[in-house]
Amino acid sequence: MKKMVLALLGLALSAALGGCRKNIQADLVILSPHSSKIRQAYQQAFADYYRQKHGQAVTIEFRDVGGTTSNTAFLINSDGHSGIDLYFGGGAPDHNLLAGKGLLQAVELPAELLAALPDKIGDVPQRDEQNRWFGAAVSRFGIFYNDRLLEQHNLPRPADWGDLADPALFGKVELADGSESGSARAAYEMIIQSGGSWPEGWSRLLQIFGNCKSFPKSASDVVADVANGEVMAGAAIDFYAYDTIAKNGNHLKFVTAKGATVFTPDPIALLRGAPHPELAKEFMEFVLSFRGQALLCMPAGGQYGPSLEGQGTDGQGAGGPAGLYRQPIRPDVYEKLGDKMLAPLVNPFEYAGSFTVPREIWETRQGLLLKPLMKAAAVDNRQLLNQAWQAVIAAGRPQGLIRQFTALPENLADQDAAHATAKLLADPRQADQLQRDWTEYFRQTYEGILKAAKP
Repeated sequence: MKKMVLALLGLALSAALGGCRKNIQADLVILSPHSSKIRQAYQQAFADYYRQKHGQAVTIEFRDVGGTTSNTAFLINSDGHSGIDLYFGGGAPDHNLLAGKGLLQAVELPAELLAALPDKIGDVPQRDEQNRWFGAAVSRFGIFYNDRLLEQHNLPRPADWGDLADPALFGKVELADGSESGSARAAYEMIIQSGGSWPEGWSRLLQIFGNCKSFPKSASDVVADVANGEVMAGAAIDFYAYDTIAKNGNHLKFVTAKGATVFTPDPIALLRGAPHPELAKEFMEFVLSFRGQALLCMPAGGQYGPSLEGQGTDGQGAGGPAGLYRQPIRPDVYEKLGDKMLAPLVNPFEYAGSFTVPREIWETRQGLLLKPLMKAAAVDNRQLLNQAWQAVIAAGRPQGLIRQFTALPENLADQDAAHATAKLLADPRQADQLQRDWTEYFRQTYEGILKAAKP
């Protein structure tokens, strides 16, 4: 009898498992530095879409091992065995780095979907030429400041990047740590561009570093510190700024210079060795669809309305469930939803300025050089940096002293030298040695200024 009962239980369990197998939920694993707000919005929206289309549920697991830099390093170290399907977010330089190492798979999108995506905005590429990554949104960088605090202290409002180097803002500025944050490095590149040349741009950036109270790891921390009054101004990504203004009030401001603004892509890519490539491709297509793009820019609870049926939406719950304040990448989204979008968003196809730095230099500098250079000049020498810059300010900022403070190592002295040296950073051993050399170089520079400033 006991054996019979166990046999019956075994049959029942097998039947139950067999029934479950028919309804196994598809799993998708996505690595992303995006905020929980963005991840949750796409998790829910894709689950709803998948249920409507296939009549079954899908589970999505989002992972983040510590931001863009850590995520990219994790994928490189995993060498195609990460067990992850997609990389969602993180900036074009990191995706280009992964593509160059053979860690991204080319994806053939439907012709209609591919035709809806721009190749460039201004002169900035928005997708990989070999279809290994596609921009899923675009971002611009600007200055986020606390207008109330600046007014209380009778301080000038920053209008362009150079204003963040104003001596009146010493100790009242923040930039994120470019050795940790990919978006911070993109902001640094904007500052360098505003200087007109590599040496002048670096000079401007280092003077801003000198004004910084600290270098938090995340770009979102800068926005939070400005809102909380820890500092008065900093470099910010547009959507972090907009979301914080919506939550905290209009005494917080975000400014960019029209005509000099660059919109950079925030990509999505299929990883080599993805365990669920077909489902991953379907998620990618959803993100790039009209419906998936509208999720970025519509007000919370907003809907398209019946006039937009046939544009990849059903007119129900298709708006932005969380008010993400992101800029879509598709031109037709701006054409059809422009007057319905969240108020601060702009049309990048009308707003973007020209971009003149050759693509290879842009990608090498932002992808390889700025991380170790910023770490050597600012993070590892932060106290000396602030002290030396304070001494330059106290001396009246004479041009000779500014040139001494902002001088670059010989192997970075001009754009050609910097570009050639940046290529060496792809070799870990050379990268370690260059990092040590630069850290010592800036230490000696700052100490030399302090020694000269002593009475």
